[in-house]
Amino acid sequence: MISFQMSKEQNRKVQEVRQLAQKEIAPLALAMDQADTDFNWRFIDILAEHNLIAPIIPVEYGGQGLNYLTLSMFIEEIAAACAGLAASMVGTMHAILPILIGGTDFQKEEYLPQLTGGKGNLAAFALTEPSGGSDIEKLQTTVQYDGEDIILNGVKDYVINGAVAKYITVCANSNPSAKRAFQFFIIPGDQIKVNLIRNTMGIKYANTAQISIENCRLSRPQAVGNRDSGYLLLSQTLDIGRTLIAAIEVGIAQAAYQLVLKYAREREQFGRPIYTNQGISFHITSMATSIAAARLMVWRACDLIDREEDFTQASSMAKMFASEVAQSVTAGAIDIIGAAAYDTNNIANVYFRDAKVCSIVGGTTNIQKMIISSLL
Repeated sequence: MISFQMSKEQNRKVQEVRQLAQKEIAPLALAMDQADTDFNWRFIDILAEHNLIAPIIPVEYGGQGLNYLTLSMFIEEIAAACAGLAASMVGTMHAILPILIGGTDFQKEEYLPQLTGGKGNLAAFALTEPSGGSDIEKLQTTVQYDGEDIILNGVKDYVINGAVAKYITVCANSNPSAKRAFQFFIIPGDQIKVNLIRNTMGIKYANTAQISIENCRLSRPQAVGNRDSGYLLLSQTLDIGRTLIAAIEVGIAQAAYQLVLKYAREREQFGRPIYTNQGISFHITSMATSIAAARLMVWRACDLIDREEDFTQASSMAKMFASEVAQSVTAGAIDIIGAAAYDTNNIANVYFRDAKVCSIVGGTTNIQKMIISSLL
């Protein structure tokens, strides 16, 4: 049965996350965006204190055991405070999804608890390569099987948490002569080389790196799933990840909407608040409506995941629509606020840049359209 009512427990948990995010994270978000220093663990430590780095991890491994619907609500609240922090969370959850879906009991017991409790650790998911982009069939990260050992070589780019991760889940080409023959491998963070830290336009708090994997020798328990069989696992990981990125976009849009609504009610021109001008109030009304629609699309996709039904099309629709909404709302907020919002010291400027970058992360709008059209 379709329901638009949060349970009392969901509502309580979401309110707690909202209060935490607005009290301890949002006031520092602008400073974090502008910081030109090494990765600041302060936000991560705040999440770790409340076991929020990867709350999807089951209780038996130290996590909160959230379903995806509740997780999306958490991510929205954190993204409304700092989208870069939410991206660090989602990057971590991308890394553990292959383990949750296809990992052994040993792998779950070994790697999942490292991200729970009060530990301020992150994980990273490494798929994109400099020459491949969205074309995953061009993966050049290769695997050699040397008896019981595995040797990996390759370069991964735009890896969120790449230089600060406790471990990195790497997707490699396990058989170059076969089509879509992939396998996942779990590599400790100290076994990779950081080539450079990307200076991204948005989600600037999130550490984004290009990394090299050079003759990295692993043992069999570090390989997730069977050899050459990782395509389905990759597809499931990306499909779920899109809904979580869409939740970030909803959070960004919600924050921009709340900012511009407050501004329009307080800013006076010609002796009255500009909100009394229908050209302004109607624009803000459209923002509120589109955000509500995007949120419901995210919830629908997450509900399908939780019920173990086909969610691929729903996740791409949610990602595409939420990205478009976030970009439209943040641009509209800048139009209404005016010149002040063009200053990088204004949080509206941060929202605008974050929305654009998140529309690319996890697959561009055109990629989502390709997926959706193939399933119509």
